[in-house]
Amino acid sequence: MAEMKSAVELAMEKLGKLQSDDSPAALSDEQRQQIHDLRQLYDAKIAEKEIMMQSELRKLIQNRPPQEAAVAAHGLQEQFQATKKSLQQEMEAKIAAIRSA
Repeated sequence: MAEMKSAVELAMEKLGKLQSDDSPAALSDEQRQQIHDLRQLYDAKIAEKEIMMQSELRKLIQNRPPQEAAVAAHGLQEQFQATKKSLQQEMEAKIAAIRSA
C-alpha cells in the first residue's frame, strides 16, 4: 500500500514544482555585470536630473516671489518624477532584454 504523505510534505512538493516551473534561467556572470552596469548608469542619470532640478529650484526661490516660486517648484518636482519614472522603466526594459538573451 502507498505511503500516506503529510500535508507539509505535499505542500513542499508542490512548492518545489512551482519554483522549478517559474524560476528564470540562471544568469551568467556577464549578464549580472551588464545588469549591474545598467543600474549604475541609470542611478547616475537619475542623480544628475535630481541635481539639475535642485539647482533650478534654488534659482526659482531666489528670483521669483514666494507664491509664484512654490507653484513653479511643484511643476519642476512633477517633471522630475515623470523623468525619473521614465528612466526607471527604460532601465527595467533593458534589464529584461538582458535576462531573456
